[in-house]
Amino acid sequence: MKLSKTGATFLVFTCLTSPISAEVVAGIDIPDTLSVSGQTLQLNGAGVRTVTFVFVPIKAYVASFYSPSPLRSSEAVQASPGPLQFNFTFLQGASQGQVTDAWNAQFKASVTVTYPTLGQDQAEFVAFFGALNKGTVHTVQFVGDETRILENGLMKGAIPGREFQRAFLSMWFGSVPVMSSLKTDLLGGSS
Repeated sequence: MKLSKTGATFLVFTCLTSPISAEVVAGIDIPDTLSVSGQTLQLNGAGVRTVTFVFVPIKAYVASFYSPSPLRSSEAVQASPGPLQFNFTFLQGASQGQVTDAWNAQFKASVTVTYPTLGQDQAEFVAFFGALNKGTVHTVQFVGDETRILENGLMKGAIPGREFQRAFLSMWFGSVPVMSSLKTDLLGGSS
């Protein structure tokens, strides 16, 4: 089949302007963009959280972070008015007890921004999560001063207040992040 000059030009233009295919991290397709409250967010960064069990590293989940514009520093993330979104796609199943213990341990180890009612908000946040199967996706959205929690796209609940958002962000982007390499990945490869 021979293309006309116009057809060939259209084909080249289409190839050059087509969206870049989604990133793949640990076998999970990560969309380049998504919509939150009618606003398009771009993939800021994505990476894998590993945990060590009996000296063996295990890939626990793929985290992806979305923002309206690129955020390349912890300060820029904390200053962003949002909306923002985290997706956590689990690569392993876990019981409700394991999920609860993991979230509580991570809050204790990594949150560096605190406020008087953080313990209550943390307990409410953790209670939204139950047992999970491989492939379960937990989503945390910041819309205005509300933190929304979804599981596989279904709303589980919300926590009001910018304070909780700042504390949650410090877990990933603070001075003692969940994982240093994951922090770098979520910031798009910047430190």
